[in-house]
Amino acid sequence: MRVLVGGLGYRFLRDESIGPYFADRLAARERDGVEVEDVSYHAVGLSQNLQEREPYDRVVLVAAVRRGRAPGTVESYRWDGVLPSDEEIQGHVGEAAVGLLSLDGHLIVCGALGGLPDDVRVVEVEPGEEGWGEGFSEPVVARLDEIEEAVWTSTRP
Repeated sequence: MRVLVGGLGYRFLRDESIGPYFADRLAARERDGVEVEDVSYHAVGLSQNLQEREPYDRVVLVAAVRRGRAPGTVESYRWDGVLPSDEEIQGHVGEAAVGLLSLDGHLIVCGALGGLPDDVRVVEVEPGEEGWGEGFSEPVVARLDEIEEAVWTSTRP
């Protein structure tokens, strides 16, 4: 099975840099059939990049996402692939064009334009600390091992 683990987020933006952090951390421990990279670039480019590669059987994305949960909350799930209206898709394409990064935007744009396999898994973390800087808030630090295990679990058949 061929799997891509993609970390998504902004470096040096405290808890919201969890995706790039895990891309760096896990890349040193890639396993057979699992590639790891930082996919923190515009969603249209990611879609094109994925379409130019040999197809993956699964993509696992890890990112911080504000959904109003308690900071440090970790959720893992299989993305259902349901796309919003054409107007909303175009809005996410526009956000990508100006450099905005979001997990939902990447899923929607890549889902609409192509490149994602049928099996897309997500590991998302509720961030706490906002603002520029390095390091994570205590609730996120307490969950780093859980996040890593959730990512590796998502790569298994």
